[in-house]
Amino acid sequence: MSIKVKNSQLSNETIQSLNTLIDLDINASSAFRLARIIKELSSIVDDKLKMEKKILDKWVSKDESGNIIRPKDESGNEVEGGVNITNVEEFTKEMTSLMDIENEIPYDKIKFEELNLVTAKVKDLIKLEFLFD
Repeated sequence: MSIKVKNSQLSNETIQSLNTLIDLDINASSAFRLARIIKELSSIVDDKLKMEKKILDKWVSKDESGNIIRPKDESGNEVEGGVNITNVEEFTKEMTSLMDIENEIPYDKIKFEELNLVTAKVKDLIKLEFLFD
């Protein structure tokens, strides 16, 4: 049975959590399987991030020169990292569509007991819930 995971469940933090898990003392066969899964997921995460950037670039407000127009606060200062979206409804529709895509990874889910973990961080396990039976 393959692993199915939606784009909404994947981010750079997911890959970091997988790497953290591999760094723990787990059995060799599980570590090998996780390494293969990371390779698959990394490619999917890269593609997803590129699409997110493309969608954002499509809907962000720009001036005549193509530069992003930054929103300003009440005092007239630029909001750092902020952007204005030209059509919030269409932007949201495209992003939601991207996040709803389900990816299939050709590996079996891992039985959590097979890892033989003594300790693990809950925040990492929550991000990786889709991997385990």
